Amino acid sequence: MKHIKPNFQRTILFVTFVLISSISISAQGKSTYNVAIFIYQNVELLDFAGPTEVFASTSGFKVYTVSVDGKDILSQGLVTVKPQYSIDNAPAPDIIVFPGGDSGPSSKDPKVLKWAQTKSSAGTLIMTVCTGAFILANADMLDDLSVTTHHSALVSLQNKVPSATVLSLTRFVDNGNIVTTAGVSAGIDGALHMVARIKGVEVSKATAHYMEYDKWNPEDGKTVYQNPYLSNQGNFTKDTPIPFEGEIVDVSRKWQEEGSYQSSTLLLDKGIKWYPNSGAMYNLLSHAYTKLGKPAPMVESSFMKIIDAGNFDEALDIFNKTQKSFPGWKIFSENTMNDKGYEFLREKKMTDAIKTFQLNTQAFPNSGNAWDSLAEVNMNAGQIEAAIKQYKKSLELDPLNTNAIKMLEKLDAMK
Repeated sequence: MKHIKPNFQRTILFVTFVLISSISISAQGKSTYNVAIFIYQNVELLDFAGPTEVFASTSGFKVYTVSVDGKDILSQGLVTVKPQYSIDNAPAPDIIVFPGGDSGPSSKDPKVLKWAQTKSSAGTLIMTVCTGAFILANADMLDDLSVTTHHSALVSLQNKVPSATVLSLTRFVDNGNIVTTAGVSAGIDGALHMVARIKGVEVSKATAHYMEYDKWNPEDGKTVYQNPYLSNQGNFTKDTPIPFEGEIVDVSRKWQEEGSYQSSTLLLDKGIKWYPNSGAMYNLLSHAYTKLGKPAPMVESSFMKIIDAGNFDEALDIFNKTQKSFPGWKIFSENTMNDKGYEFLREKKMTDAIKTFQLNTQAFPNSGNAWDSLAEVNMNAGQIEAAIKQYKKSLELDPLNTNAIKMLEKLDAMK
């Protein structure tokens, strides 16, 4: 009997998917997200450095610092930081992080408050760390929400926003478009949670492992929000926000672990329409097809074993046959192949590294990052003309790729 309710809910969900399939949704799922780290005089160092490290260490996030006027700031009286942008000239952010520290002046600055309000209204996700929550409090953005902040400021925040539920002993609180975190190191937990929600918990775990922050628990904190597409509540309209790639991946993986492969397939079929380059979704879909007795391409782990063995002719043959039988299918994720290419590069296996990055650009021809990586390995191999061409291609696809700009200047000087 315990399985009847979940199956019934999923049936409702899938019927709704069919009903909304004819609705036009203009905003397609993204693969790369701009993260603006707002800094100010006497900002707490780890408050902004922790989340910066998380996002900058994860593929699919472009991180930059922003201040009110773009002038240098001093963190904790120790470290001078030169912001990359001011509020007026910063690239449009998908995520803004407001760290804590001496946040009082910023929380009273009309320009900062308007910026937060305007960006949030436009759909930007906002995360606060520590006393950064008071910036949103003064912008009237925390009313009636569950929130948290540094343990020393909990009472002050409650007094500031009487309608809010201010939680103690909570690393982060996710309200959907607004995530608040507790003090200092809790900003790392909040950022990892956002990565998990956007890219999937396995991606976030990999970032935590890279940072040697293995104490992180995905279940820490409090998640108030769940995307309506995945909540089984039936609130589906053309204005409902598209679920993040990570939300779809994690729900689909959970359903497969429960043996609900048909449910997972229907959800993944929908998700791939929003995220056509999601290797994680295709990998899960291949597994589901196999369990359902359907023809399915090779899963990523098996394909990467062929790459590991250096059998690139076999790998290319499989890749081409997959594209012929399953047009558009991503047999591997861009990040997985990119990591493998750099592994070969570190091992000084230049030919294997070049072939790996070439395969990545073949699978993801519109990725500036894939072309940037191919350019780097060619530069290391002394193939200057090829590297210049590929860096230019990367910059064409990603005008914000400052690395490509810098490397082109360096290569031009070498000619």
